[in-house]
Amino acid sequence: MSLAIDFRKIIRYPPELFMSAMPTDLIAGENVVATYVNPDPYILILQGLSFSRASGISFRADIDGMTDVIRLDDLGSSRGIDYEERIKTPVTRLATLKFFTSSAVSGYAWRHKILVMRPTTAMKLQLGMRLSPDDVELAGRYDLQRMLALSTPQAFDIYSGVEDYKTMMIKLSSSGTVARLTVPQGKKYILLGVSALRPSAPAQAYLNIERDDLLIQTYDLYTLPSLEQEASLRIVALDKLIVSLDVKASGTYYVRLVYGIGRLTLREKIMWGLELTSAERTLAEQEDLFNKVRAGVI
Repeated sequence: MSLAIDFRKIIRYPPELFMSAMPTDLIAGENVVATYVNPDPYILILQGLSFSRASGISFRADIDGMTDVIRLDDLGSSRGIDYEERIKTPVTRLATLKFFTSSAVSGYAWRHKILVMRPTTAMKLQLGMRLSPDDVELAGRYDLQRMLALSTPQAFDIYSGVEDYKTMMIKLSSSGTVARLTVPQGKKYILLGVSALRPSAPAQAYLNIERDDLLIQTYDLYTLPSLEQEASLRIVALDKLIVSLDVKASGTYYVRLVYGIGRLTLREKIMWGLELTSAERTLAEQEDLFNKVRAGVI
């Protein structure tokens, strides 16, 4: 069973941080659990790896033609499913995620995340990616090589653009809505984190994430961090954000959400190809925003 995130189907407002959170059955030997091939025109940052602590299971990731870029030899030493390992690795061509185990394991709980970004010219230079003729022109116009020589660009902050935070705490004993949020005009809502009181077994309840009338993510509560922690995300909504619980086994379920609210900026409208007013377009042209956004200098 592939647990790769179908990012091409669900990406809308990059950069966005998505999560795969479903248990998997492992057979003895090698188990390829997710493969990402040629993410162009995006790049992926593999991160947010979390594992149930289990001796005798190892994890490896081959990335962009290099073997064992990530190698965790025994998950008995992992931080556990409530936490994340300190790993962030860019993927520009190919990533293969694999488990190795000496015996079969049923319903193994683990998570991984990918930050999906549309690379700017500066990012392409930083990662040694091929430049288009437009990229070459922008790199020269803004002297990007000098900029990169002077300092290392900061990693993208998933909380960027958030002006207000909200936390929701819900208890449900049957399937139902956890949150139904309508985004005010000129604003954006960003789902930033989820956690749950974990059930004792897989497939007891699922958390569904819908934004702007598209179901984009489903998580098994068995793989989520406990209520004391949270799995960080960045899922942007400009119309609606709906989170629901699909209960498969009787019980009481506790879910916690964190989301952010912020103004929809002109820079973001340009990044996401949204329609501009005549006044916005005039301002963007006066400030050279179209080129600056593509170059990555703003």
